Amino acid sequence: MNYEETLQYLYDLERFGIKLDLSNITSILSGLGNPHLKFPSIHVAGTNGKGSVAAMLQSILCEAGYKAGLYTSPHLVDFRERIRVGRELIEKDFIFDFVHRLKTDIDKEHFTFFEVTTALAFEYFAQNEVDLAIIETGLGGRLDATNMIKPVISIITNIGREHTKQLGNDIAQIAREKAGIIKQEVPTVTAVSQPEALEAIRFVCSERNSELIHVQDNSTHSIIDSSIDGSRFSFSSNSLKYQALELNLPGEHQVLNAVTALTGIRKLRQFGWKVEEPAIRSGLKKVSWRARLEVFRKEPLVLLDVAHNPAGIKAMIVALDQFFPEKRTIFIFGVMQDKDHESMLGEISKKAKFVVLTKPEYKRAAEPESLSEVVIRETIPYEIVPRIRDAYLFALKKAKLDDIICVTGSHFTVGEFLNSFENA
Repeated sequence: MNYEETLQYLYDLERFGIKLDLSNITSILSGLGNPHLKFPSIHVAGTNGKGSVAAMLQSILCEAGYKAGLYTSPHLVDFRERIRVGRELIEKDFIFDFVHRLKTDIDKEHFTFFEVTTALAFEYFAQNEVDLAIIETGLGGRLDATNMIKPVISIITNIGREHTKQLGNDIAQIAREKAGIIKQEVPTVTAVSQPEALEAIRFVCSERNSELIHVQDNSTHSIIDSSIDGSRFSFSSNSLKYQALELNLPGEHQVLNAVTALTGIRKLRQFGWKVEEPAIRSGLKKVSWRARLEVFRKEPLVLLDVAHNPAGIKAMIVALDQFFPEKRTIFIFGVMQDKDHESMLGEISKKAKFVVLTKPEYKRAAEPESLSEVVIRETIPYEIVPRIRDAYLFALKKAKLDDIICVTGSHFTVGEFLNSFENA
């Protein structure tokens, strides 16, 4: 197999589904000599925002001079986006060699895509001798393959109803699953807002003698100004006080993510990590985390956002209302069939001028025809254009120069869009 065939082999492991069980990952890591125990880490879970928080943390640590790893999922265009050291993506040769070394065991034991990819990240970080790695969970927390690490800090961004078949039907149940990343005597930072979620996390922290740092109770912040280009905000927490921090990710929800990351940094500093104000300022200003209300084109304004659940869509709509209060938006919407597309389209209807229903080329993608029932009920003008490339060209023809087009609904939708038009 060459590199492309190796990647396809990895993707084909998705046929084994998602296994919420740690026996496979334990076996893989044991065979590799337990690389996950060879570097310090921060573990980040949550329904939304965990990738943004992880990216901000890594960016700040890089600016502070540390060799920081980052493991996130899913990717947008290139598989290698998932695993980084500093600003560099994992090398193709490392992926190729790793998969070929494990192939016999993978075929025999039916290891899943996420289990193998997680082990790959841990091995890469260990071999590169990172100073610290930021590890984002895949699904949930307690039985997620990433939950083998022994972090110095655990972070839970927020809790929403998603993956209810795997995680439970109510907020408290989901919070308990996410709280599975909390470790004995390891501090926990959280920005959850619902009382029942916070209570569930508080209970687990008490059981495991983990210091609980609730972001909203332990810090204050104020937004100075905010636009589609980003925000300026002030942050204060005990001895840390920063005025006019610049964040290049737009939206109030991203400011809360930044405050969550800063709360984690404050704890790191207490542990002796040297992260000074210039690194914090530069890290937030430089953080690269694509397709979070990303401006792709100016006239007409084309925005990309990977919001893929009701809470994510709601945050996106709130931001659009703030930045463009008088404007309605043309949405290009493609979503996975296991998502609550009814609630997502309900949120979109509040801001939609027109909706183009489409479908990414991915086996779990929802059929646009099934989405149209909701759009009809919401009385939004719409068109079904099955291919994402065609959907965008259709929206461009329909849009006036001062219109807004927003591509959203899934990482797969935005990723396929970027694959088609990044160099166009």
